[in-house]
Amino acid sequence: MSEDSGMVIRNRKEDHVNLAITENVTVEGVTNGFEYFEFVPTAIPDIDFNDISTGVTFLGREFDAPVLIAGMTGGYPKAKEINLKLAKVCHKLNIPMGVGSQRAMIVRPETRETFDVKQTVPDVFLIGNLGLVQFSYDFTMESYVKAQQDIKADAMAIHVNSFQELCQPEGDLNWKDAWKNLDMICKNSEVPVIVKEVGTGIAMEEVRRLVNIGCAAIDVGGAGGTSWPKLELFRNEREDALSLTDETLKWGIPTAFATWEATRVPKASIISTGGMYHGLMAAKALAMGAKMVGVARPVLQALVNYGEEAAEKWLRQYFLNIKRVMFLLGVETVEELRGMKHKLIPMGKARDWLEGRKMLSD
Repeated sequence: MSEDSGMVIRNRKEDHVNLAITENVTVEGVTNGFEYFEFVPTAIPDIDFNDISTGVTFLGREFDAPVLIAGMTGGYPKAKEINLKLAKVCHKLNIPMGVGSQRAMIVRPETRETFDVKQTVPDVFLIGNLGLVQFSYDFTMESYVKAQQDIKADAMAIHVNSFQELCQPEGDLNWKDAWKNLDMICKNSEVPVIVKEVGTGIAMEEVRRLVNIGCAAIDVGGAGGTSWPKLELFRNEREDALSLTDETLKWGIPTAFATWEATRVPKASIISTGGMYHGLMAAKALAMGAKMVGVARPVLQALVNYGEEAAEKWLRQYFLNIKRVMFLLGVETVEELRGMKHKLIPMGKARDWLEGRKMLSD
């Protein structure tokens, strides 16, 4: 790959962070759908709030909350500071942290230090990140192993982002053999593989297939949060690019709907990401059966605008809101909360979606 290509990637990564902080990168009229699910309250909890634990086990390690920081950035100078600060916060709170796409690191090895937070924070649980589509071009298992080992990643996220690529001025649109490549990765990886959508959701049919090929966890990455296609269109000056108000930008499965049906798949370890801006949303996702909840943009905004303490404070409040909902439901552990799907009532669009999907499967 040429040096020019490396610079394009570097500039794109910096643009992504700047746009995520300063622009409205959500799609008007699109929510993550959790407002369409209502809890049935428990009037008499019969527990002590102080006995409630938000601790969980995920991918063989114990964490203090069922929350992870979804991969956001890397590959340009300022990303080193951002990722290092995030790593310090995650280590302090004992939750997992993801980095942004490591493609930049493969193309330009000198950017490795922007991802390699373990030099300073060796005990943080780190999730590496590569794009599946790159394996239809020039990435190999050697590329994968290098990306994982160079930053000592404890798990690897393989992101799938076809709509984002479609909206990039330099997008990669050859997805041939994507399933074959993913199967190869899952069979040969020495660390758990997480397959991760970035904003259009993963339907139950594909979740089943992902479980069958050996994915350790699946991040449904639903619609309703940051729209990566819209974010790319801020950068796309081509005459044939979608407009920022095009109806196609509403493409995708709302996070709540994707989470509800993905958690029906046996043995699927589900991460619910996409517009998860409040602990109440997280509690609903966990009640549906999600193993973890992923957050990104609000933490990034707090960190960049106000510093590490602000990011930590935002996350602590998020954990506390999950705990408050657990108290109101009368459950002391996240494992108990995951058994409360019967306490969630689908309303309006959620009910219509679930009914439609049931009709298709009957």
